[in-house]
Amino acid sequence: MRSQSELRHFSGLYLCRGLGNLPDGPQILFLATEPCATLALFLWGTRMTALILAAFAAGFYILAAGRQLMVIGGIKSPHRPFLLITAASGAVLHAAALSQTMLTPIGLNLAMFQVGSLISLIITNLLLFSAWKKPVDNLFSGLLPMGAVICVLAAFAPHLVILSNISYALMWHILLSVIAFSLFTIAAVQAVMVLLQDRSLRRHQLQGLVRSLPPLQTMDALLFEILWLAMILLTGAFTIGFPAIDNLSEQHLIHKVVFSVIAWVVFAILLFGRYRFGWRGPTASRWTL
Repeated sequence: MRSQSELRHFSGLYLCRGLGNLPDGPQILFLATEPCATLALFLWGTRMTALILAAFAAGFYILAAGRQLMVIGGIKSPHRPFLLITAASGAVLHAAALSQTMLTPIGLNLAMFQVGSLISLIITNLLLFSAWKKPVDNLFSGLLPMGAVICVLAAFAPHLVILSNISYALMWHILLSVIAFSLFTIAAVQAVMVLLQDRSLRRHQLQGLVRSLPPLQTMDALLFEILWLAMILLTGAFTIGFPAIDNLSEQHLIHKVVFSVIAWVVFAILLFGRYRFGWRGPTASRWTL
């Protein structure tokens, strides 16, 4: 059993470290008498709910991805309504499962798996939105299984990194910044795929993974959708976060602000180049990287 002092420990963004590994049986009653009782009971009461929702979400994701893999393999004929409805159902359950572990009575849980699950959910919804007007069906076969895994891990993992005793503005600044830079990372992966696809097309070597990808124009459009979403979130993070800065030196934020502004300027130039000069393909991918 953990000591009383450990249960009462607060350190920056880390609150009641390790409390996710709740003991079984009567020891829960002991936790109910401690200062962290609310969090302990919350975790105990929502863990099973989150796991059940995540399991159903993963099931829908795997079902949709498996069906699309059979389409790619020529075993089944395409059936987009089934694919989109199944994937959308998984996304709804994914969001419900994530809310169980990310939203706690005392703050926002930004543990690694929770943030990863949130990013996965955003990417899935972005792909669903794109699928209504673009032929990106084959991407579901790769992204949905990864979403299923991270969704279940977020529901099962006990780690907590809870934001508490901070303003709502600062909380949203941190959340938007994490999501924005994660999306930029995903955009970098997408840019690599665009470069590989462009090179394969130029060499007339359409084999393996490249053969199953959507058309190059669609992949390029999806890259810029991710970039636009990331830029909007990063701009929002700047707008919310700058008023909260009192002293850059004392708060040790100079390097973070400098690199964030450089990233914003680089991607702003890229998006302007896309709008004004029609940058696409290898040019856009190299700017992204």
